[in-house]
Formats: sequence, C-alpha cells, structure tokens
Amino acid sequence: MWWIFNICLLGFLSAYISGFFMDPFSHRNYVAFLEKKSLKASRFLPFGKYNVRKFIKRLLNSTLRKK
Repeated sequence: MWWIFNICLLGFLSAYISGFFMDPFSHRNYVAFLEKKSLKASRFLPFGKYNVRKFIKRLLNSTLRKK
C-alpha cells in the first residue's frame, strides 16, 4: 500500500520539475499521462480506492499553471 504513495510522490515531483522546462501544452499532456497511469496503478486497491484516486488527481493538477 505504501508503494502507491511513493509513486504519487515521484509523479508529483516529476510533474513539478517538468513544469519549469516544458511549454504549457506539453506539460498539460505530460500531467494527463501521469494521471492516467497512476489511476491505472491504483485500480486494484480494495480500500480507499476512490480517495486515493481523488488525491492523485488533485496532487497532479496542482502542478499545472493557471493560464
């Protein structure tokens, strides 16, 4: 169960750092890719699946710039 949070942290850090180097359109596509893969990885969780998915979605979308 703890490894899913490590994946979330790694995804957040990579999305945050890539925001400085990528143009906004490419960064949005990259965050969408990370979100899709993270949601796929959390599919098998028996308890709290929807809370974890909501957390992942909120965490990754927080790295997007407001334009």
